[in-house]
Amino acid sequence: MFIINKQNLSLQRLLILISMLLLSSCSEKVESEIDITLAAEMSLLPATVWVAESKGFFKKHKINLTIREFDSGRNALETMLKDKSINISTVAQTPVVFNSFKSEPYVIVAAMAHSLDYIKVLARKDRGIKSPNDLKGKKIGATVRSTGHYFLESFLSNYDLSLKDVDLKDVNASQLKAKFLAGELDAITTWEPYIYDVQTVMNEDQLILLISPTPFRKDFFFTVSKTYAKEKSEDIKRFLKALIEAENYIRQNPKQAQEIVAKRLKSDIALIKRIWHAFQFEIELEQSILVSLEDEAIWANELTSNDRKIPNYLNYIDAEPLLSVKPFAVSIIHSHSKGKE
Repeated sequence: MFIINKQNLSLQRLLILISMLLLSSCSEKVESEIDITLAAEMSLLPATVWVAESKGFFKKHKINLTIREFDSGRNALETMLKDKSINISTVAQTPVVFNSFKSEPYVIVAAMAHSLDYIKVLARKDRGIKSPNDLKGKKIGATVRSTGHYFLESFLSNYDLSLKDVDLKDVNASQLKAKFLAGELDAITTWEPYIYDVQTVMNEDQLILLISPTPFRKDFFFTVSKTYAKEKSEDIKRFLKALIEAENYIRQNPKQAQEIVAKRLKSDIALIKRIWHAFQFEIELEQSILVSLEDEAIWANELTSNDRKIPNYLNYIDAEPLLSVKPFAVSIIHSHSKGKE
């Protein structure tokens, strides 16, 4: 018979404690360093990326982040789809829509920000443009298949005009300024800092800034290939954790965040402060995203005169990583289930 005494109880407790420590150490995953290459539009929209980079949040989560810089989300996404060395891209909804008709194998894993009245039309008065109606027949530069393209259609519709009423020129965002200053374009439609860059070198009385009379929301996303989403889900979660820390930092330290963004973009701090209020920097996946994508898909179909089936955009969203690290930020209905084309 085994007699329990104080010595035996102490030994039992010690053995239990050792077993628990061993089990705990075995169950804990030791995170190794990971490499991620991000194709990022060089604008204010990926502010969470610039802050996370500056404050060391990527390094905290053992992410070696390489950033490849692009002048538009369209170019960032389309390069990622061709170049397998790029893991993640930043992009707005319009390029997502245009590429979705090609059945491209990519998904949105999170929205990083949204804005109102961020995109505008800047026109030359010396071309006889004094109001939106004067844009008829004029040469307007825009980055086709980008949100600037979609905005221009929406903007013109407020004045009973359409893209057919203007001479649309497809110009990369970084080249709009040079072509506008050279007189090759009568007007441009784009986002900051490109608008501001033109305004700083031309006299104010030479320009007219046209703002949409109706609110125009722009959502900005992180996208990855479906293969990367399947094979590197844990890497995506770590990436999102770093961004969530940046989101919180921006909320608590807006002045310091503005300074970080201005320095990263080599931009005038006055510009960053002027347009900051137009943005909400939140890592989320809202139901409204699906509505926006579907609305733009209808527009894109009509624009190209193609009778294509509108994709099920649930197939272009993988909410699992964000659900894991910030579940309350996901409001997409049935986001965890797979849609069908």
